[in-house]
Amino acid sequence: MIIPALFLTGCVQWERSDASNKIWQAEHAKCKERAYQQFPPDVVRDVEVDYNDQYVPCKKNKKTCPDGHRYEARPTLRTLHSDNNKDARNAAIKSCMYDKGWYEKVYYWPRG
Repeated sequence: MIIPALFLTGCVQWERSDASNKIWQAEHAKCKERAYQQFPPDVVRDVEVDYNDQYVPCKKNKKTCPDGHRYEARPTLRTLHSDNNKDARNAAIKSCMYDKGWYEKVYYWPRG
């Protein structure tokens, strides 16, 4: 029975039997506001170095450049940004929603 599960797609939705979408929006906004107060964004920046082969033209010769070009590993820098408090903030939002009587329900449907 594991194989059929591989062909399903799903999404998670907050539900509460006595609440409308407007109530969800209001309560989720309050939970989100409280979570941002408890765990404000703590953005850190990191630099990642990666080496990629790049096409480099060169003077054609038999020893170092037989084709008139070569590929050389050249460094590329990428700046990465991440929020150290993101996971804690999401957990606080979930906890707040559970405290208000909401639960997460997963809906599945076949991939098409």
